[in-house]
Amino acid sequence: MKNAFKELNIDVDFTEEEVKEVFYNLMKKNYDQLNCDDKVASLAKKRIEKIEEAYEIISSIKDFDYLEDKYDVIYSLYEEYRNEKNYDKALMLADELIDFIPIFSDSYLLKADLLAEMNEHEEAIKYFEIAENMEDEIKEDEYIQYLKAQSQIEAKKYEDAIFTLTNITKLHGDNPFFFFDIACCYQGLGNEKMYKYYCEKRDEYWKNHKND
Repeated sequence: MKNAFKELNIDVDFTEEEVKEVFYNLMKKNYDQLNCDDKVASLAKKRIEKIEEAYEIISSIKDFDYLEDKYDVIYSLYEEYRNEKNYDKALMLADELIDFIPIFSDSYLLKADLLAEMNEHEEAIKYFEIAENMEDEIKEDEYIQYLKAQSQIEAKKYEDAIFTLTNITKLHGDNPFFFFDIACCYQGLGNEKMYKYYCEKRDEYWKNHKND
């Protein structure tokens, strides 16, 4: 037990939030070192393992919410690296979120969204579909399905994108942006007739809602 507190350099009377902050800072410090030379990076990996182990032990001893707290810390690090466009580390942390709670569909969606931002659209689609298979509600989520469709379009999977956008439009009503995306898909497929049809549907929507 003493080794766990020593590993995080904290006293036994620290609060949950204080321990969580220390955990975050130590994780950030060591993740920052993963892009150093091989020797430093190897030591940083070992330190991360020890820090995580110590945090789990302390959470158990002090009856902290280990699952929620650790997820929050890893997610915060993921967001920080993603905002910095440090995609290698963001991906590493996205994978750690998935490994930590593999039944949590949001982690797969985080990775899908990140991969899409990196223009890795084929891979992004796989993670969108994993999340969908975990929770049927995701198939009815307008925003998530829109993001999936954008990856399908970028990957030139036009027929899949049409299917995705058409289904979500049936559930949530007409959407001019979706109509335009569907039109572009048909253009990509060389179907000029359907391209014009959906362009007209988009224009008609704007005409009928110009005062909204």
